[in-house]
Amino acid sequence: MNIIGNYTNTNFLQRSISHQIKEIRETSERISSGKRVNRASDDVASIGTISRLNAELGSISQALLNGGQAKVLTQTAESGLSSINNLLSRVRELAVEGTGSTLTDADRTTLQVEVDAYLAEIDAITLATKFNDIKLLDGSTSKVAFNIGIEKNTTLDIGLTDVDSIALSLSATSGVNEFTSGRVSSFNYSSNLAANDILINGENALAATLTSNLTSGNNTATALATAINANTSSHGAVATAFNKLTSSAVATLSMSNTFTINSDVISTQTSMTNLVTEINQAASGVTATLNSDEKTITLSNTTGNDIVIAGNAPGDAGFTSGTYLGFLKLVNNDDTFVKIEANTKANGYSSNQGNIDDLQRFGFNEIDSSTQISSDLVSTNALTASHDIKINDVAVGTSTSSSAAAKAVAINAISTSTNVTASGSNLVTLTVNVGEASSASSNISINGNAVNFSSVTNAATTIAAINNASIGDIVASVNTDADVQLTSASGADIIITHAGTAGVFFDAHTDATGATISVAGGGSSVTFKGLIELTHASTDTIKISGDDVAEIGMKDQASTSSPSAGSTISVSSSTNATSALTSIDTAIDTIANARGKFGSAENRIDHRINNLIDVQITSTSRLSKIEDADFALETSRLAKAQIISKAASSMLAQANASGDILLRLVT
Repeated sequence: MNIIGNYTNTNFLQRSISHQIKEIRETSERISSGKRVNRASDDVASIGTISRLNAELGSISQALLNGGQAKVLTQTAESGLSSINNLLSRVRELAVEGTGSTLTDADRTTLQVEVDAYLAEIDAITLATKFNDIKLLDGSTSKVAFNIGIEKNTTLDIGLTDVDSIALSLSATSGVNEFTSGRVSSFNYSSNLAANDILINGENALAATLTSNLTSGNNTATALATAINANTSSHGAVATAFNKLTSSAVATLSMSNTFTINSDVISTQTSMTNLVTEINQAASGVTATLNSDEKTITLSNTTGNDIVIAGNAPGDAGFTSGTYLGFLKLVNNDDTFVKIEANTKANGYSSNQGNIDDLQRFGFNEIDSSTQISSDLVSTNALTASHDIKINDVAVGTSTSSSAAAKAVAINAISTSTNVTASGSNLVTLTVNVGEASSASSNISINGNAVNFSSVTNAATTIAAINNASIGDIVASVNTDADVQLTSASGADIIITHAGTAGVFFDAHTDATGATISVAGGGSSVTFKGLIELTHASTDTIKISGDDVAEIGMKDQASTSSPSAGSTISVSSSTNATSALTSIDTAIDTIANARGKFGSAENRIDHRINNLIDVQITSTSRLSKIEDADFALETSRLAKAQIISKAASSMLAQANASGDILLRLVT
């Protein structure tokens, strides 16, 4: 039966043609792109896997680039170390030559010039060996990190090293001209600190009397720096204030509550890295840094303003509640040594205008131009193993007593490691009323030795009576003010006991700092503690640190300078040249160890790269199986679709032509 209401055949043929055209378009697209999946609709189930694999492959490519950069860094460092090793080999040859006994002074001078030149070249290499402006061999950077992997925990740390001539113990620095104080003290200066109580380079430290209340919370260090700089035109020194505070170590951060820094709330965090980020975002006036141990955080500022820790649970983050005052740095404008001292008779001035306590509130010990450091009075405690006191980062041991003399001995026990020697001293100045000598009689004892003053008529006979008693190393003398002085060259304690009435014969006395001490009587005694002076063997850096430096009368103290190296390798004699060989061999071993570390790091990098290449091949294969088109299948589908499409077109033409037959039947 022929019908004309609906062209069923034509519709079927049109749909078939549309389907084949779609098939041709899709297979053509797959063949031209090489991909089976060109859009999400091509394979909804696989699109997530394809996206992840593409991201992984991109990350692997970047990780391989990171690995390549890491290899370049290690090879650069190793190349620099190799050059230094060659120079050290030559220095050793010169030292061996210097061990000969037939060389003239001129020969040895020539050898020394060459040795010094090679050491200078070693320093030049350490400064020139860089990767992206990071110096690899001068100790300025402790480590670098490269992520040679696709996960967050695949970072590879490469430790850097300091191998300049100073670090290799072949040279020593000189020209120390900058001094860093200990933490300044909270103090209300409303009782006035005169402009000349403290002297810098022999001139008044301040431009005017200081009357400010600089107790905690008033940014003491900042205010003191401003006061010092107001008189820079006279004393020539510039003060810079700063502050820093390092937390105690926290192995695993677990914050039970918030805390505050400078009144800003620090929210609870789950890692030290996140805590540092939070502090830097939330806290004003400080910068937080996660230290290399990844267990401690250092807060710092460059203003010297106080750092205030408070709130609910600062201990969880390793901090202790409190107001932490800042520090000061002093440097002379002309790069000469800074000299800072109290205005006292002991320092050669006309009166005890100032006191070392005034100076130590500024965070400084007394320092003269040859980097000698003088203390305040030592404490009444003997040094024990529990005390934390370091000289040039070497721990000071125990002392046999609390005297300055005994503590100086303890410091000198580590002199071979610090190059710092200590000397004790003690000074008591007595105001004597000669008219009361007979009343004093033998009632006064010095260090347990009764002294008979009954025949004393003047200062000279007073001195003779004391010295005749032979009291240890205590020596009596008269000063320019006609007062009697008791001195101990070792720093022994001086103990004065008055069995009679206080103030009889000894009307008054002052201690080694010039402070007036009350006179005791009725059998009571007064103990005068001594001072300690530290001196570096080659006028170099003296660093005093630790929690208990007050036990030796000191404040934390650091002195620094831009390194100006001088050779410690000498070939001036056969003996010196022989000794130099030991230092050179140690330096060669140090370089060999450093090269070994960089070599092992390079091997680790190679293993990481090889593993990444394996992962890349595997991931690429997985992606190919999911995403890539099967050319054989797609070309056959295309051929099939093209044939069917042409056949359908032919049939459609015939179907359309069937209408002519019906028209002939009608006509």
